[in-house]
Amino acid sequence: MAITTTANFAHPKHRGFRIPNHYSVIDNAELATLSVTETIVVHNARELETAPTLGTHGFQLVHAPTNCDLFNTDEVSTTFYDECRSMLQNVTGCHEVRGGGHEYRNGFGGEKGERGVKPTPNGSGGAYAMGIHSDMCAAVEHGFSRIVPDARHFQSINIWRSADRVRIQMMPLAVCDIGSISPDDIVFGDGTNTGNIRQYTKVIDQRIIHSPTQRWYYYPDLEPDEVLIFRQYDTRQESLARRTVFHQAVVDPTSSEDAPMRSTIEVRMQAVFEIETEKEERKARFVGEISDHYADGRKCDWWEGPIENYVPPDGV
Repeated sequence: MAITTTANFAHPKHRGFRIPNHYSVIDNAELATLSVTETIVVHNARELETAPTLGTHGFQLVHAPTNCDLFNTDEVSTTFYDECRSMLQNVTGCHEVRGGGHEYRNGFGGEKGERGVKPTPNGSGGAYAMGIHSDMCAAVEHGFSRIVPDARHFQSINIWRSADRVRIQMMPLAVCDIGSISPDDIVFGDGTNTGNIRQYTKVIDQRIIHSPTQRWYYYPDLEPDEVLIFRQYDTRQESLARRTVFHQAVVDPTSSEDAPMRSTIEVRMQAVFEIETEKEERKARFVGEISDHYADGRKCDWWEGPIENYVPPDGV
């Protein structure tokens, strides 16, 4: 079973350049040129003869029951984080798992009422991610030096699951097989860290330009005890296309009209591996791939720190 739906890709005009966002464009009319909507076929990953893994596809489905209240941020950041670390160590065979942070998603950005975004327990943004992206690139390594201070390889992994113990019946996450992406189709963008709605901060994310060779998958009807884990950044991967999994929440045309709104939690942690003997050289090589000019010739200064003109929503 596969679904046909739409996804928002980087506009081809930005190939080889940094893509601005609505904080960094000069003219808001440019916003219409940042992305383009394309039709994609998203295949049921459950039907593959061999189940995808982090190593083969960049994503993997894991059975991981929990008794934690996933809306209790104290319980999440202690007991649930410990469960996540144990699960990742078992799946990846890494030496240890470090770090931890989480966000919630529960509605459509820009909409009101039942379909709109509701307040989240930890003040994260809450909106479904409606553009194809990868949250991380080599620029995160500077910040992660406090988490992985020694010279070791690491893989940052997203742990995505239902937060309210309800089967996910709408807006599934579509993920792209890392083996189906050309590095030439990857572009870097001015992104936002939405972990704290009071103050969004600058990050550099990655987008992709549409290609018919890209293979998209999803897991329909994700059960409360099922977890989708996927690669967000891997220092061991020399190929830009294999370091991360591009993803987007997509409309499932087969979803029932009365399907409950999807409420999910995503935890990000770092699986730590072997000692890296030439870390600084490798980091410089990876960072050197990040574009630092916009298509209009402007130099980009969007790297890290708070977004200066960010205004939080009313009532926050």
